[in-house]
Amino acid sequence: MKLIWLEDFLALLHAGTFSRAAAMRNITQPAFSRRIQMLEDWLGAPLIDRGSPGLRLTPLGERYTHEFRALLMQANELRARIQAEQQGVRRVRVAAQHTLTITWLPSLLRRVQRDAPGIELGVDAHDRPESIARFSSGEAQLLLCLEAETPLHATMPRTEYLHLGHERLVAVSAATPGGAPLHRPQAGRPVRLLGYPAPSFMGGVLYKRCLPPLMDRYPVRIVQESGFVAGIKEMVLAGMGMAWLPERLIARELATKTLVRAGRGLPAVDIPVSLYRVARGPGHGAVDEIWALLSARQARDA
Repeated sequence: MKLIWLEDFLALLHAGTFSRAAAMRNITQPAFSRRIQMLEDWLGAPLIDRGSPGLRLTPLGERYTHEFRALLMQANELRARIQAEQQGVRRVRVAAQHTLTITWLPSLLRRVQRDAPGIELGVDAHDRPESIARFSSGEAQLLLCLEAETPLHATMPRTEYLHLGHERLVAVSAATPGGAPLHRPQAGRPVRLLGYPAPSFMGGVLYKRCLPPLMDRYPVRIVQESGFVAGIKEMVLAGMGMAWLPERLIARELATKTLVRAGRGLPAVDIPVSLYRVARGPGHGAVDEIWALLSARQARDA
């Protein structure tokens, strides 16, 4: 059995179709399909229900998906530890959502650098699904992410997590010379909104938790969308519209009144921020040391 077959299988689950998964893996679809078949042949059981429309797993495929993720994660982590030890480096990789690398990760990096100077933290910044995929595959040993309505640990049972706090989204606008919001809800005028694509994580938060109270009272015109929160921030600063942005991301602009709250009655939304690792016993070196350090800090702050 080759680990690349497990990587292919998990890529297929992530992509949702054989064609997209093959493109992700940078091989032709027939070659990709053969590798999935080789995994099934080695296991002696089918994982994909090829008689159903769309991608559907067999009962065995459903039952053992977590086992496949754990096996691949452990193998990649073992390789990383051996390579780091060979090079005399204690290295840990953390997968993080783009925005959190600006709002939360710097303080975490400073803490590790100060209190565990022998450990080198590498950062992989991606969107939320890709960050989770890299953590699940073992390419990253830690995951820093925003929590959905169903917490990640509910769907990844072989993990441990630390609740670090909340990312608060607030509705803001560029300011007029007099300090009032340039864009705000007004009767009879469409609200110019800078938003996030509905299928994205931030889009889900926007449409489920931020917009309903606004749309109940005012017409809304979405003038631009972007999956990059930092890009939306720049558009707000340019005066293109109002948006819900992480308060930590715009703390300096709020303090200098470059950005101001877009109006009263608009909801502020708190999203939990968590750090994850694979659940395991002692003896895993640098990850254990970081976890103990952060757990102790959390206990002191409680």
